[in-house]
Amino acid sequence: MSVVRFILRVLCEFLGILSYRWILEAIDIVKRFCRAMKNLWQFQKLPHPVREQTARCDIIDNPAFHRPDPCIYSQPYLMKLGLPVTWDNPDIVIRKDGIIVPEYDLQPDTDYEIDATIWNNSYEAPVVGLKVVFSFLSFGIGTVSNPIATTFVNLGVKGGVHHPALAKMPWKTPPVPGHYCLQVLLVWIDDANPENNLGQNNLDVVAAHSPATFNFRLRNNTHQPNRYSFQVDSYVIPPQETCKPSIPPEDRVTRAERLRRIRAKHNRADFPVPAGWTVVIEPAEISLNPADEVDIAVAITPPAGFTGTQSFNVNAFYDDKCAGGVSLIVTAA
Repeated sequence: MSVVRFILRVLCEFLGILSYRWILEAIDIVKRFCRAMKNLWQFQKLPHPVREQTARCDIIDNPAFHRPDPCIYSQPYLMKLGLPVTWDNPDIVIRKDGIIVPEYDLQPDTDYEIDATIWNNSYEAPVVGLKVVFSFLSFGIGTVSNPIATTFVNLGVKGGVHHPALAKMPWKTPPVPGHYCLQVLLVWIDDANPENNLGQNNLDVVAAHSPATFNFRLRNNTHQPNRYSFQVDSYVIPPQETCKPSIPPEDRVTRAERLRRIRAKHNRADFPVPAGWTVVIEPAEISLNPADEVDIAVAITPPAGFTGTQSFNVNAFYDDKCAGGVSLIVTAA
């Protein structure tokens, strides 16, 4: 009988172990399912171009894994943060025979070089083989993008070697004369912040001849009818502050406090249309169906006796969303 009891006890313990392991396996399956759903939710938040590149890749979610944050001066991202922008992108320049040339005075059917400065907001993770996509649009807001080409660069960590990186792209302007807007898109499959990857250079300069007149194209590139209106400001990027050898105690603040200070420094209300200037946009508001386009005229009149240059940014909005914008510079000798 003792042998039988022993066998029964061993069987009971064995069955108990099996049951316990099944419970652990079930818990592990539930955890893996929850992680998969979390990654899917993060994936759906990515912008469309980045989402296409990430479609077949898993997102690693572990504190030991550091994600890079390749970025460029990105007007859509900055406006999402509530900051004013200039469409004269400081990170995109055009060269001819090594010399920087004005993007608003390009010759048709001519060879140029586009230089894009690429930054990394990560101190831990570099990027090897970052994809940089160059394209151009006709001068305006929401116009159709035309691909130029793609290149790849190696981007170091913030403050380290190979930071910032310079992406160069040869470009032959279209044979049809016109003013063009350049775009640079950064594509990385596991970007810490894919929202700051698109930069645009959209600038025109006109001499003031009572008034200075500009024209640009507005296109509804959404899938629904929208009514567009415009806002004008005179924001320009302030001079860069001198880097300090170390961070003083008063500047060691949280990200939320840093963002508050940045918004206070770059407050759009501090950059209105200057006194004595008038800006007339025609039409001031317009409704467009999907894919519809219309020419927008801007007349800017300076005060009497004005000399020098004055910058203006014209941003188009629909349903409190920014559709894009252009920067205009009025000059007078």
